[in-house]
Amino acid sequence: MINNNKNFIPALTGYRAIAAWIIFIYHFFPFAKTTIPDIIRNVVSQFHFGVDLFFVLSGFLITYRYYNQSKIDFKQYMVNRFARIYPMYFLLTVLVFLVGFIKTNTWTLEQTKELIFSVTMTKAFFSEYFLVGVPQGWTLTLEEMFYLTAPIYFLFIKKNMKWLFILPVLIFVLGFILKNITAISINEIGFLQTGIHVFIFEFFAGISLAVLILHKKIEFKYYWVTYFGLGIIMIYLFGKSYIGMIINSNSSIIRAIEVIFLSYLGVIPLLWGLINEKTFIQRFLASKHMVVLGKSSYIFYLIHKGFIPVFINDYVIENKFILFIILNLLSVIMFYTLEEPINRYIRKKYKRP
Repeated sequence: MINNNKNFIPALTGYRAIAAWIIFIYHFFPFAKTTIPDIIRNVVSQFHFGVDLFFVLSGFLITYRYYNQSKIDFKQYMVNRFARIYPMYFLLTVLVFLVGFIKTNTWTLEQTKELIFSVTMTKAFFSEYFLVGVPQGWTLTLEEMFYLTAPIYFLFIKKNMKWLFILPVLIFVLGFILKNITAISINEIGFLQTGIHVFIFEFFAGISLAVLILHKKIEFKYYWVTYFGLGIIMIYLFGKSYIGMIINSNSSIIRAIEVIFLSYLGVIPLLWGLINEKTFIQRFLASKHMVVLGKSSYIFYLIHKGFIPVFINDYVIENKFILFIILNLLSVIMFYTLEEPINRYIRKKYKRP
């Protein structure tokens, strides 16, 4: 069940660790090995869905924490979001470019552009700069966009619940139109060509779950919702690679259908179950060690791909399981010595009297 501290739900913190680990497996799984059965390779090739797990969770947590506030202190709200996301991202981004400069002893105009798009968290708008700096940092562009606009969504939804369904469709359609309008030859840096508009459905899936829970709109007698959500996620993973052979999954509309299926039928039931059902999965994710790993999962996500694992692989050990252990230990250390102290300092310094 939900902890007395409304802002903290233990099982969902452990869930964050699992989502980050799924992405790690996606990036480091040895797809090329022929000894691995095709069915496993096909499933793991879809493990980028760890990002989808994060987006739905973000939509839920922000809504659950702020939706019922009569008036959101927007400045304090953004300070809290900034303190949570930006400091460690900025530090690691600077280190990425510094390491690159030390290795090559050169600095070009192109690198300056990459640095600017990275530190301003706008790189996800440009296909040519999508993976520069901290490659996985593209997701933070979407997170920050959601943080900025979520209070506006709440105003609409409070007036009429229909906006829960209308707003994501409108935003998706707008993104679809802008992507097609900007698909011209002079758009050499790929502005608005990354297809990020499809992810709006995942944030709204999280919003929908939070609103339903806050309004006490859904209840179930039996503990089956967790397993239903997991079952749908497994169907998605097994089916997507095969369906992709028949249908062009690069289409915005097909991608939208995919994320709606995954988030509304898979991730929402899973999250609801983790909050409300006393299953062994909930107990495991809410355990002390998983909560610690969940709290440090943001650091893990930021460092799991880049110069740190490259250094470990080249100079320490090549074994990916050992790499996984080292990165987790390093993430926990960085969380308690850097991320959490910096977060608290910024919140305290800019807290309204």
